[in-house]
Amino acid sequence: MGINYYISFIPCLVLPIALGIWWIIMKLGHDKRWFVMPGYYISRNFYFALPPFLVGFLFVVWGIALIGQDINNTTGEYILFIAFGFYGLAFVFAYLEPDWLAPEWYRWLKREHGHILSLLAQEANQLGRAEWLKQVQTQEDLEAWVVKVQRKHGLE
Repeated sequence: MGINYYISFIPCLVLPIALGIWWIIMKLGHDKRWFVMPGYYISRNFYFALPPFLVGFLFVVWGIALIGQDINNTTGEYILFIAFGFYGLAFVFAYLEPDWLAPEWYRWLKREHGHILSLLAQEANQLGRAEWLKQVQTQEDLEAWVVKVQRKHGLE
């Protein structure tokens, strides 16, 4: 097989790896706006991103095996079947938004302050993305911001 055959795998890898990097950044809490800011319905994409990331690794393994000629066409078909299954799982995750996949800071926010989550989202929107992100860099900052919003609305 020529080099063009192997180059054709690059697009199959770029999107899953990009989604994986984005998922890790969000899981670590470096970009919180996707979950709280109104209008950011992208939070469902966070849940969607993990399975395609795993598919990227699956394609890497497949590509390495192809280069070494260690697999046959039947194995490749199984790998594609598994990849489509992962993409189906991605849609299920996006719909259900499993709590165990959410970042810890967001689970804490829903667990401790779920009753005012819409109010917090409204306040975050009024502050604007940049100003809000400055106030919630750490868990302590996030807790202080929640207390500030509760005091502002007389909910404490």
